[in-house]
Amino acid sequence: MKGSLRLRKGERLCGRTQINRLFGEGSSVIAYPLRAVYLFTDAGTEPRAQFMITIPKKKIRRAVHRVLLRRRVREAYRLSRHLIVPALEQNGKSLMVAFVWLSDETAPYDVIESKLQEILTRISNQ
Repeated sequence: MKGSLRLRKGERLCGRTQINRLFGEGSSVIAYPLRAVYLFTDAGTEPRAQFMITIPKKKIRRAVHRVLLRRRVREAYRLSRHLIVPALEQNGKSLMVAFVWLSDETAPYDVIESKLQEILTRISNQ
Protein backbone atom coordinates (compact mmCIF):
# COMPACT_ATOMS: atom_id res chain seq x y z
CA MET A 1 0.00 0.00 0.00
CA LYS A 2 2.85 2.34 0.76
CA GLY A 3 4.06 2.59 -2.84
CA SER A 4 0.61 2.65 -4.43
CA LEU A 5 -0.01 6.32 -3.59
CA ARG A 6 3.36 7.44 -4.91
CA LEU A 7 3.54 9.72 -7.94
CA ARG A 8 6.07 8.34 -10.40
CA LYS A 9 7.99 10.31 -12.99
CA GLY A 10 6.08 8.66 -15.82
CA GLU A 11 2.84 10.16 -14.53
CA ARG A 12 4.03 13.70 -15.20
CA LEU A 13 2.94 15.14 -18.50
CA CYS A 14 5.94 16.57 -20.29
CA GLY A 15 6.91 17.02 -23.89
CA ARG A 16 5.86 19.84 -26.14
CA THR A 17 4.00 17.66 -28.65
CA GLN A 18 1.86 15.97 -25.99
CA ILE A 19 1.02 19.27 -24.30
CA ASN A 20 0.18 20.98 -27.61
CA ARG A 21 -2.04 18.04 -28.55
CA LEU A 22 -3.77 18.19 -25.16
CA PHE A 23 -4.58 21.89 -25.38
CA GLY A 24 -5.41 21.67 -29.09
CA GLU A 25 -7.75 18.66 -29.07
CA GLY A 26 -8.76 18.35 -25.41
CA SER A 27 -12.00 19.08 -23.60
CA SER A 28 -12.27 21.10 -20.42
CA VAL A 29 -14.10 21.00 -17.12
CA ILE A 30 -14.27 23.87 -14.65
CA ALA A 31 -14.74 23.65 -10.89
CA TYR A 32 -13.65 27.07 -9.73
CA PRO A 33 -10.78 27.79 -8.89
CA LEU A 34 -9.51 24.92 -11.08
CA ARG A 35 -9.94 24.18 -14.75
CA ALA A 36 -8.98 20.79 -16.17
CA VAL A 37 -8.14 20.22 -19.81
CA TYR A 38 -8.21 16.51 -20.59
CA LEU A 39 -7.80 14.17 -23.52
CA PHE A 40 -8.45 10.44 -23.70
CA THR A 41 -6.11 8.34 -25.82
CA ASP A 42 -5.80 4.64 -26.53
CA ALA A 43 -3.68 2.86 -23.96
CA GLY A 44 -0.30 1.93 -25.33
CA THR A 45 3.02 1.71 -23.59
CA GLU A 46 2.43 5.04 -21.82
CA PRO A 47 1.00 5.28 -18.26
CA ARG A 48 -2.72 5.27 -17.70
CA ALA A 49 -2.93 8.87 -16.42
CA GLN A 50 -0.50 11.72 -16.95
CA PHE A 51 -0.99 15.18 -15.46
CA MET A 52 0.48 18.65 -15.26
CA ILE A 53 -0.27 21.67 -13.09
CA THR A 54 -0.19 25.26 -14.29
CA ILE A 55 -0.38 28.23 -11.93
CA PRO A 56 -0.18 31.37 -14.14
CA LYS A 57 2.14 34.14 -13.02
CA LYS A 58 -0.45 36.62 -14.22
CA LYS A 59 -2.91 35.33 -11.61
CA ILE A 60 -0.57 34.56 -8.69
CA ARG A 61 2.30 37.05 -8.73
CA ARG A 62 4.44 35.71 -5.89
CA ALA A 63 6.48 32.60 -6.61
CA VAL A 64 6.07 31.39 -3.03
CA HIS A 65 2.30 31.30 -3.43
CA ARG A 66 2.51 29.59 -6.85
CA VAL A 67 4.70 26.86 -5.38
CA LEU A 68 2.32 26.47 -2.43
CA LEU A 69 -0.67 26.06 -4.75
CA ARG A 70 1.22 23.65 -7.00
CA ARG A 71 2.05 21.48 -3.99
CA ARG A 72 -1.54 21.53 -2.76
CA VAL A 73 -2.95 20.58 -6.16
CA ARG A 74 -0.34 17.82 -6.61
CA GLU A 75 -1.12 16.36 -3.18
CA ALA A 76 -4.87 16.49 -3.82
CA TYR A 77 -4.36 14.71 -7.15
CA ARG A 78 -2.07 12.11 -5.60
CA LEU A 79 -4.67 11.19 -3.00
CA SER A 80 -7.69 11.44 -5.35
CA ARG A 81 -6.49 9.76 -8.54
CA HIS A 82 -8.09 6.51 -7.40
CA LEU A 83 -11.34 8.03 -8.66
CA ILE A 84 -10.16 7.90 -12.28
CA VAL A 85 -7.57 5.13 -12.66
CA PRO A 86 -9.91 2.09 -12.35
CA ALA A 87 -12.27 3.49 -15.00
CA LEU A 88 -9.33 4.02 -17.36
CA GLU A 89 -8.05 0.49 -16.84
CA GLN A 90 -11.52 -0.93 -17.38
CA ASN A 91 -11.93 0.91 -20.71
CA GLY A 92 -8.34 0.43 -21.85
CA LYS A 93 -7.76 4.17 -22.22
CA SER A 94 -5.07 6.61 -21.20
CA LEU A 95 -5.68 10.12 -19.94
CA MET A 96 -3.71 13.33 -20.27
CA VAL A 97 -4.92 16.10 -17.97
CA ALA A 98 -3.71 19.61 -17.18
CA PHE A 99 -4.94 21.49 -14.13
CA VAL A 100 -4.98 25.27 -14.61
CA TRP A 101 -5.46 27.70 -11.72
CA LEU A 102 -8.14 30.35 -12.42
CA SER A 103 -8.38 32.42 -9.23
CA ASP A 104 -6.36 35.48 -8.25
CA GLU A 105 -6.05 34.24 -4.67
CA THR A 106 -4.70 31.17 -2.91
CA ALA A 107 -7.13 28.64 -1.48
CA PRO A 108 -6.95 26.25 1.46
CA TYR A 109 -6.19 22.59 0.82
CA ASP A 110 -9.67 21.29 1.62
CA VAL A 111 -11.25 23.53 -1.06
CA ILE A 112 -8.68 22.44 -3.63
CA GLU A 113 -9.18 18.78 -2.75
CA SER A 114 -12.98 18.91 -3.03
CA LYS A 115 -12.88 20.76 -6.38
CA LEU A 116 -10.25 18.39 -7.79
CA GLN A 117 -12.33 15.37 -6.73
CA GLU A 118 -15.35 16.93 -8.42
CA ILE A 119 -13.34 17.37 -11.62
CA LEU A 120 -12.03 13.80 -11.55
CA THR A 121 -15.48 12.29 -11.01
CA ARG A 122 -16.86 14.35 -13.92
CA ILE A 123 -14.02 13.18 -16.14
CA SER A 124 -14.43 9.54 -15.11
CA ASN A 125 -18.14 9.64 -15.98
CA GLN A 126 -17.28 10.40 -19.61
